[in-house]
Amino acid sequence: MTGCVNSISPPPVTLYRPRASPSPASRSSFSFSGDSVHSLYRLRRVSRSPSIIAPKFQIVAAEKSEPLKIMISGAPASGKGTQCELITHKYGLVHISAGDLLRAEIASGSENGRRAKEHMEKGQLVPDEIVVMMVKDRLSQSDSEQNGWLLDGYPRSASQATALKGFGFQPDLFIVLEVPEDILIERVVGRRLDPVTGKIYHLKYSPPETEEIAARLTQRFDDTEEKAKLRLKTHNQNVRDVLSMYDDITIKA
Repeated sequence: MTGCVNSISPPPVTLYRPRASPSPASRSSFSFSGDSVHSLYRLRRVSRSPSIIAPKFQIVAAEKSEPLKIMISGAPASGKGTQCELITHKYGLVHISAGDLLRAEIASGSENGRRAKEHMEKGQLVPDEIVVMMVKDRLSQSDSEQNGWLLDGYPRSASQATALKGFGFQPDLFIVLEVPEDILIERVVGRRLDPVTGKIYHLKYSPPETEEIAARLTQRFDDTEEKAKLRLKTHNQNVRDVLSMYDDITIKA
């Protein structure tokens, strides 16, 4: 699982399905309840308003005849992994991480994996011809089609979003996690992985329980301050274009 540890992650996103009329309008509508309630369907009808910003919110999904499809985006160490774990565990969605797909390809030693690693080490986006088909194939598998999916960290550019749309993959909701850059850098540099259990630790905020665990912790090759700043720069350059394609279904937390 990618992302930061629970103790320094944003508040969990809560989704629930209320009773709703089976009318065509309700099948594609969402509301966000916090200090106030916004009807996303009404926003669609009135105008393509700027994305809703709601630090404390609940996502209210009207009953749908098809499984729920969500995209979640955020800079490295913004807490995507933690939020994805909470959402998929509670609602049964299939968690699909583009980063995990790429790292698996790198570990396999394939030519695509080698090319992907070169770009990732430079803090650059992996070429679309490599990653688009990987994501498409995973979204097309039976578990994703039957249960719905939560796509983590993808698309990362307008061209990737366009390619997904061309394949017929359109989310019901796009969640964006926003965290100040200095906090993101601190999270990235201190993040460690236990290769035995898969648990994510942080040297400052969530240190390992024992010396034995501490001795075996590893750091991702791109979890250095230099590479993190490159990744943040790339993320910030591309996220605006992506959000413009999902503006009417986007919330920021």
